[in-house]
Amino acid sequence: MFKQISNLAGNEIYLLVSLLIFIVFFIIATFMLFRMKKTHIAYMSELPVENDNQTNA
Repeated sequence: MFKQISNLAGNEIYLLVSLLIFIVFFIIATFMLFRMKKTHIAYMSELPVENDNQTNA
């Protein structure tokens, strides 16, 4: 695997761009997580366990 990475002469820009996109995505996701209201987080966390008295037939 490392031989394939070391033979990427001229294609380093693709590695750097993909790393940058990866880092930016998680920075934005973290920022949005900390901006969310606590009430919204509590509401979303209880959605899967709510009892609607509905049956899936």
